[in-house]
Amino acid sequence: MRIRVTAEFPRPGRAFRPCESGRPNRFSLFGLLMDTQIAHRHSLRILCADDNIELVELLSDMLRFYGYRVKCAYDGTRALRTISAAPDKYDLLITDMQMPGLSGHDLVVQARETGFHGKVIVFAGALSLEERQRFGELAVEAIVDKPADHRQLISVVARLQTELWEHASATAA
Repeated sequence: MRIRVTAEFPRPGRAFRPCESGRPNRFSLFGLLMDTQIAHRHSLRILCADDNIELVELLSDMLRFYGYRVKCAYDGTRALRTISAAPDKYDLLITDMQMPGLSGHDLVVQARETGFHGKVIVFAGALSLEERQRFGELAVEAIVDKPADHRQLISVVARLQTELWEHASATAA
C-alpha cells in the first residue's frame, strides 16, 4: 500500500472540511494534523514580577518580540493578586527573588496555593545556596542568574513552551 501525502494550504478564507464522500482528500488529512497539533500551540502567557521597572519593561519587550503575551507586576504582592484573580490565565511566571512586600519564594508558594499550575523561572541575582535549595524544593523549572544574556532566558522560555505543547498534545491524544 502506498500513501501519498501532500500538504497544501487551502486558499485564504476556505476552511478544512472532510470530503462529502467520506474519503479523505488532500485537505482533510492536513486539517486533522492541524487540529491535533496546532490547537494546543498558543502563544505562551507570561507574568513577569520584578521591582526593577526598567528591567521588567526591557524583559517584557524582548519576550513580546519573540511572540509571547506578557503582563508585568512590579512587586510580589501585585503579582500574587494578578495570579489569584485567574490562576489558569498564565502559563509561566518569571520572578525575581527580592521584591518589596512579597519575596519571589513566597510568591511561588502562595501562587501555587491559589491554584497556579504554570511553570516558574526564577530570574534573580546572587542567590545563596540555601535559596537555590528552597526553590528546588518548590520544583521551579529554572533559575537564571542576573545578569543574563537575553538568549539564555529566551532559550529557557522556549524549552518550557515546548514542554507545555508536548504535554498538551499528549493529553489531547
